[in-house]
Amino acid sequence: MKKRLFLLLLVMFALLASLSYSHEGEEEYMLDHSELYPITQWEAVTYGSAAFAILIAFILFFHKKMSDVIKRIVYLLVAVVVGAVTIYLITVTLHLNVTSVSKGPVHWHADFEIWACDKEIFLAKPQRFLSNKQGVDLLHAHQDNRIHVEGVLLDYRQASIGAFFHAVGGSLTYDGMQVPTDDGLMSFHDGDKCNEQPARLYVFVNGKLIQNPKEHVIAPYEKVPPGDRIKIVFTEKSLEEINPYVK
Repeated sequence: MKKRLFLLLLVMFALLASLSYSHEGEEEYMLDHSELYPITQWEAVTYGSAAFAILIAFILFFHKKMSDVIKRIVYLLVAVVVGAVTIYLITVTLHLNVTSVSKGPVHWHADFEIWACDKEIFLAKPQRFLSNKQGVDLLHAHQDNRIHVEGVLLDYRQASIGAFFHAVGGSLTYDGMQVPTDDGLMSFHDGDKCNEQPARLYVFVNGKLIQNPKEHVIAPYEKVPPGDRIKIVFTEKSLEEINPYVK
């Protein structure tokens, strides 16, 4: 009996620990839909899965000791949990598709390069278990130097370059950037030095210099081109010396 209780408590602890997952991208850019509903779809699945697993564990450990009435109640609870989560997911999905600015899910791409002091900078490898995403579900890369916008947009700013940097754990402004790398967070700001000379930040989209890259919303295309090609350069060189075209 004590062994069964210990195993049940262990399962409950492991499941509840998974609920501590925090959603990225909620401070400056809303990169999920947490503000619209009591709980997000991810939370609904997580809570539902935890409740389902606890009920199943309870059945497995105590089914021989349960009366017929208790068995009916527990099986009914399993059906209620599965049904409630399913209905909630369907309702939220339909509401998002109707109210979103994109009128449903999108799948857009934009290629990018990040250079600082003549060296290419790469985003840190994904840290989440069994995930190959640099960023969040809506806005991420796959170690491929390609921005992926996959999901429902409530605001087109969710598909901006600034939102992407925020999603991966960095930041981008008109005069500087922070880039998370495998060697830690790298910061560059106008006036910092490259090769012993004061440097500044340039951001090109399809070869054109843009002044406020943080707010630039990537073009709504799945293929690149016509999807955007973005080149971010921090350098001491003059504008005339820089090749503005993304290769």
